[in-house]
Amino acid sequence: MKYFFIIFLFLFSFSLYAQNSIDMIIIKKSQRVLYAVKDDKVIKKYDIAIGKNPIGHKLKEGDKKTPEGYYFIDGKNAKSKFFLSLHTSYPNFHDKRVAEKNNLNPGSHIAIHGLPSISVLSQYLYNSSDWTDGCIALNNKDMEELWNMSEEGTQILIKP
Repeated sequence: MKYFFIIFLFLFSFSLYAQNSIDMIIIKKSQRVLYAVKDDKVIKKYDIAIGKNPIGHKLKEGDKKTPEGYYFIDGKNAKSKFFLSLHTSYPNFHDKRVAEKNNLNPGSHIAIHGLPSISVLSQYLYNSSDWTDGCIALNNKDMEELWNMSEEGTQILIKP
């Protein structure tokens, strides 16, 4: 009976976890908004900051642009230099082909993350302006919430 209860608890907690995880993240760069989507319904909307050079698709390393296209979360980093980090699959196959065709390095390490871990003041210093090198940034409270709803493999669509 004890083992049955433990197995029941495990299955119940796993089903709750699956119910709370999202299917997709949609980012609209021009509106500076990130949507968390579950079963084709927006369940949460977050304000974001993006790359310092916000117009257009990322073409090369160092251009300060946020990419546009289809990606997925390919890693979660709780010990990043920012408050939590959801690493994206940028560059995808298309990004690599375009960069190769133009003899460019597409860059890498584009993530959705919180604020820098430098101080409490970062919440105020980075509020409502584009400041990243191409990543998508949320305030720490929102990042923690998104982190808890996301898992590796979650799809990401970044629109202009």
